[in-house]
Amino acid sequence: MHNLQDKIILVSKRMIDNQGNESFDTYFGKVITFSENTVIVLRPNNKEESLPYADDLYELAEEGFYELEDGSTYENPDYIAEFKVYSSKESWEKHSNENNN
Repeated sequence: MHNLQDKIILVSKRMIDNQGNESFDTYFGKVITFSENTVIVLRPNNKEESLPYADDLYELAEEGFYELEDGSTYENPDYIAEFKVYSSKESWEKHSNENNN
């Protein structure tokens, strides 16, 4: 289990709706607390968000300067976490096989 306490994570959520349209929610979040199945991060808007935890979901970030599409930046985040989020069970059933990358 990674020690994520107080770490900065580049979170990237690829959201897929029932029609297969994609949108992205990407931000730098600070870990407030974590357990063997949940990570609570503080988003830039100061709201908490719960993310799933598994060792393979959190990859060590390479050192460097990261800039997101919204213009936010962070130098040397600790981890990168990428998620696919389906808007509904219907969305998952219809589109999970076509969005494997």
